Amino acid sequence: MTRRGPEVKTCYHTTPIYYVNDVPHVGHAYSTVALDALTRARRLLGQRVFFLTGTDEHGQNIERIAREKGVSPQEHTDRIAAAFRDLWARLDVAYDGFIRTTDERHKRGVLRLWSRLREATTPDGNSAVYRGKYAGWYCPRCEAFKTEDELRQPGNVCPDHERPCEWTEEENFFFRLSAFQRWLDDAIRSNEIRIEPEGRRNEVLAVIRQGLQDFSISRARVKWGIPVPEEPGHVFYVWMDALANYITALGYAERSADYRTFWEEADERLHLVGKEIIRFHCLYWPAMLKAAGEPVPTRVFAHGHLTRGGRKLSKTTGNVIDPQELAARFGPDAFRYFFLREGSFAQDWDFTDEAYTKRYNSDLANDLGNLVSRALTMVQRYCGGKVPPRGAHEPALDPGAVIDRFEALDFGGALGAIWEGVSRLNQRIVTNSPWELAKDPAQRERLDALLYDLLEGVRQIAALVSPVMPRAAARVYAMLGLEGEPGPQDLEWGRLEPGRPLGRIEPLFPRVETRNKEAAVSEEKPSPSLVDKPTPSPVDKPTPPPSEETTQAVPEPASDRIDISEFARVELRAAKVTAAERVQGSKKLVKLQVDLGTESRQVVAGIAEAYAPEALVGKTVIVVANLKPAKLMGQESNGMVLAGSIDGRPVLCTFDAEIPPGTKVK
Repeated sequence: MTRRGPEVKTCYHTTPIYYVNDVPHVGHAYSTVALDALTRARRLLGQRVFFLTGTDEHGQNIERIAREKGVSPQEHTDRIAAAFRDLWARLDVAYDGFIRTTDERHKRGVLRLWSRLREATTPDGNSAVYRGKYAGWYCPRCEAFKTEDELRQPGNVCPDHERPCEWTEEENFFFRLSAFQRWLDDAIRSNEIRIEPEGRRNEVLAVIRQGLQDFSISRARVKWGIPVPEEPGHVFYVWMDALANYITALGYAERSADYRTFWEEADERLHLVGKEIIRFHCLYWPAMLKAAGEPVPTRVFAHGHLTRGGRKLSKTTGNVIDPQELAARFGPDAFRYFFLREGSFAQDWDFTDEAYTKRYNSDLANDLGNLVSRALTMVQRYCGGKVPPRGAHEPALDPGAVIDRFEALDFGGALGAIWEGVSRLNQRIVTNSPWELAKDPAQRERLDALLYDLLEGVRQIAALVSPVMPRAAARVYAMLGLEGEPGPQDLEWGRLEPGRPLGRIEPLFPRVETRNKEAAVSEEKPSPSLVDKPTPSPVDKPTPPPSEETTQAVPEPASDRIDISEFARVELRAAKVTAAERVQGSKKLVKLQVDLGTESRQVVAGIAEAYAPEALVGKTVIVVANLKPAKLMGQESNGMVLAGSIDGRPVLCTFDAEIPPGTKVK
């Protein structure tokens, strides 16, 4: 396997620490599973990674919730922190550290950081910390002051929590962020602090251009927190308290070996956060570290939001999905696969129960499950259950390309590349009909080579998918007669030794039948609500694997078919997108400039709800090139982009290899 770009040997990965106002929802799981997958992918390369998650447990809001429940703040936080740990165990999240802001090691680390900041001076020679008075509209649930522009009128309502804010005046300690404006601008532009995706980086730079304001790092009227030594009536505010977790968890107070290895000396210090808290991680946190004389994060990735019914998931507004029930439906592997495959990690996307069931049946049961079952069953039948001799290798996928997608946190791209390999191997079975080869002794060598390629392809796919579906990968390895977990050596071709006996073959992802028993295999009706009416996991009710000869194609009615001369009238060509922008006034339309090899054209496509314009630039798509021009929302379109649809969400038709613009598709 070839790797491109510099190798990262020692990495520090962190999720946000999650606020313990209530039990975890699926949005928390989304971030954590994603970072667990990246951690596993990097360990698959032999890299050294420390993976941290945890809980944010202080503040006025926690005091209020505990009081309403009739318990102490500590009792409340203990219960919710345990719920987060339970969920991570349920979802196979293998973290190395779990930090709580009520931990003594955290308190010691915050006090050390405070001591460094009290002694620090800014680039212009002033004290980094000073006393000041703040007045403004305060949201107790955000634990943040809101500007007039951020509030919804009438009533000065917080847009996130949909509750009125309170006018608050108090004397606090402030951090002099304004003095670090030039340094932050230089650090971000030079990629000393690498912010991804590009749109978030531009957003942070725009905030800097508007001028940075100093911010409060203590609160006078909150009791549940870490007291400020110089002012016992104050506690440290969230930006000082919660953000410090990333170093306190490593033993910052004592400057432990973990702190030196994974913070001071790490090749990459990565914070994975939701897009709503990016400015705090890209501005407040690096500036405080710079003032304290500590290394700053090297990479901050801000992912998009999950939505349901077009609304952001929120415990406050009640728009939530229970991750425990979703995981119980199909198991943790299916949960992890769906959330990392279904949408673009960098963009917002909408969850539906129907899509969850369809992904399970189509991708896991039909595609991967079928491939594993067919390949191993044929080896059992035609080779006595032992790995056949090697033949000429026909690669089904490029492991290096998959790993590159993981490195970019493009989980959908990584899984898409793996599934292209799954599709090629399934097609290879159909094309070569090994059950026919087995009938002819003269074809024995060809049959053995084909079956070895299938087994080795399955093994390689299992290794590459293990960061996302560790249980499934381990089960495939056991069926192949292999022990242990996939490691760096498993990305290379040819690990299976001829003559090695296979293990016990069992269904990997048994298909789940929907309520409409008469539905066609590829057109099942949506399942009942996954949240309201969970059903037993399909693992509890295995179905026998299909034979390799089984096909599930449903012939189309003859009346719907066209002849070749009619099809020949449609001119399909490859087109490379050179520019893209949304059509003003439309939620669905995006205006594309495409290169057709001999000319450039403007094409308007209804894909804006699934693809951000900046993500389209550089893609090669398929267009109908001989359509008459049409006007959409006042914009002329000279062609049509081809796309499929999953639950009403467009999915572009494209190619699995580079192809020159203008190439005819036939």
